[in-house]
Amino acid sequence: MTVCPFAVKTQQAVREALTHVDLGVRPPHEPVPMALLNTPAQPVFTALVRMRDDAGHRELKTAISTVLTSFSDNEIRQIATRVAQQLAPGELTAEQLTRFNYALPIGVLAQMLGVAYQEQSALVDSVLDFVRCIAPGGSEQQMMCGAVAAGKLHEWMQSADGPLFTRLCQHIGDRSVAIANAIGLFFQACEGTAGLLGQTLLLMQERDVAAEDGLAAVLQETPPIHTTRRFALRDTELAGERLTVGQVVLIPLKTAEESFAFGCGSHQCPGAGWAQSIALSGIRHLLALNIEPKLLAHFRWRVSQNAHVPEFFTVEE
Repeated sequence: MTVCPFAVKTQQAVREALTHVDLGVRPPHEPVPMALLNTPAQPVFTALVRMRDDAGHRELKTAISTVLTSFSDNEIRQIATRVAQQLAPGELTAEQLTRFNYALPIGVLAQMLGVAYQEQSALVDSVLDFVRCIAPGGSEQQMMCGAVAAGKLHEWMQSADGPLFTRLCQHIGDRSVAIANAIGLFFQACEGTAGLLGQTLLLMQERDVAAEDGLAAVLQETPPIHTTRRFALRDTELAGERLTVGQVVLIPLKTAEESFAFGCGSHQCPGAGWAQSIALSGIRHLLALNIEPKLLAHFRWRVSQNAHVPEFFTVEE
């Protein structure tokens, strides 16, 4: 019999769920999604720190966090500004704005990792496909496309030689694990940073606030990654309710009292500073281009179970 998901709602329950020792990021009976078994995505998924709760998780998470914090906000902003100028040298359409929001964090990571690729567009497409096969709710076709994309990303990473990848290899100590988690950075940065960019642009238009204040308001009020999941690793209790092994726990990352925009506990996002620096740099570049308000007039929300990303489009008059 399938047990219904358990949804937490209060600040206390969310914090308890995110730090609960009996809850993990993957079902105990399915550490890797069945659709990814025997595909290029399987070894990548298996090595991702985001998808692990085993004994090596803490050491791997510490290594990645140490590497990310070794780069200053100023370094990240400088590279993000340069990438933004390359992606959007002039006027944009609404569709190009959407593409810019996804491509900016990917482009910054690509430069920092030293990923060699012929077309940046192909890299962005591969990351977006990979996201679809890692995030919950992907269709069978999306899972297949994502598995192929994982192979392409892995191939690109073979020749990586940038400072970010070099430091990942040094601190992790295993090149294959470093490659998988470099790909994981693309996955974690893509939707979250794109959502932060797009939502901040919309909020700034609505409230006439500075970029920094708009970005902070989005993180506090409508975090781009709005929901996450945990699975009961064993029969346990949460917020006074009994959970059975394997039961899904749905966790909102915004409650009436607090925003958990970057998570909490052992799986708290280590790239919070990067996301904010990249988004802020992108917004400042777009403002310098004097983008027209009509570019933001029409948007739809990305189809996703856990991300809140506006996708802008043009309506023909």
